[in-house]
Amino acid sequence: MALDVIDIRQFEARAFQPLLQAESRYWAANLRWDYAASCELITSCLEEKRLSGYALVKEGRICGYSFFFYEGEKGLIGNLFVEPADGLGLDQARLLLEHVLETILATPGICRVETQLPHYSFEELNPSFRAHDFTGYARRFMVLPLDSWSAPRGLSLVKTPPPLPPDFVMVPWERKHDREAAQLLYHTYCNHVDAAINDQYGSEAGSERLIDNIVRHRGCGEHLPKASQVAVHLPSRKLAGILAITSVRPATAHIPQVAVAPEFQGSGLGTAMMEPAFRDLANRGFREVSLTVTESNTGAVRLYERLGFETFRTFGAFTWNRNATI
Repeated sequence: MALDVIDIRQFEARAFQPLLQAESRYWAANLRWDYAASCELITSCLEEKRLSGYALVKEGRICGYSFFFYEGEKGLIGNLFVEPADGLGLDQARLLLEHVLETILATPGICRVETQLPHYSFEELNPSFRAHDFTGYARRFMVLPLDSWSAPRGLSLVKTPPPLPPDFVMVPWERKHDREAAQLLYHTYCNHVDAAINDQYGSEAGSERLIDNIVRHRGCGEHLPKASQVAVHLPSRKLAGILAITSVRPATAHIPQVAVAPEFQGSGLGTAMMEPAFRDLANRGFREVSLTVTESNTGAVRLYERLGFETFRTFGAFTWNRNATI
């Protein structure tokens, strides 16, 4: 089987369309996600030659690709996908990944590399990353069916959300809350495992970019402002918790961000924020809600499992820091 690995900038964007369509089908079938908006963005970047990376070519047809880009001194591997057909699979994905890693790590001035690659499990890619001194983190994709959170008119719900703890009130997430939400994220996650995976959690400015990516740029689906909530601690008027919700396909909602400020953790506020949201989503016609969580964040995993979430896919997050290899 003759395969070539070629710089993606050697191709016109239209050459990637069959592969992107196959990837969209894969996202829908395996990740419960409508990938159309991401495909449009990737196509635009390919047209403008704004992505670096490699294409896997068989008999003139692009059957796999991986791309990366830079943010200052940080490199981000944005994707790795090989169409699961014609005998192609993990070996070919690792081949692409090796080209990407060799290139990005040899780029002058790069001090950090991050990636999360949901098409492959942690175990499948960890050997390739470990060979280049990356640190790996297993992550879970989890989903909660919402059938028990809605009921015909006049009938009781199967599940009744608990009341909010005393001294808290929930209000819709408005843009005026973005700055304080970013500050809450920073103080909650700055020493957390998720900050090791995504260094934006390590600063207020980075946390602001995370919030902006959710509410403005559709980085995790279409933001649902009426479903997204913030919890306010009435005595202090401080933002105590945030819950961002997006739509990733007509019947599937997603929670890209949920956080409770450190001083209010252990009060039951996280559960009290999420469960009314499940009822609201069910009444809006959503049939399920998904989220991702780092496996070593055992407290969060236990909470989600207690709420009824089940893991339907695992994948890896990987980071490299230049100082860590010296």
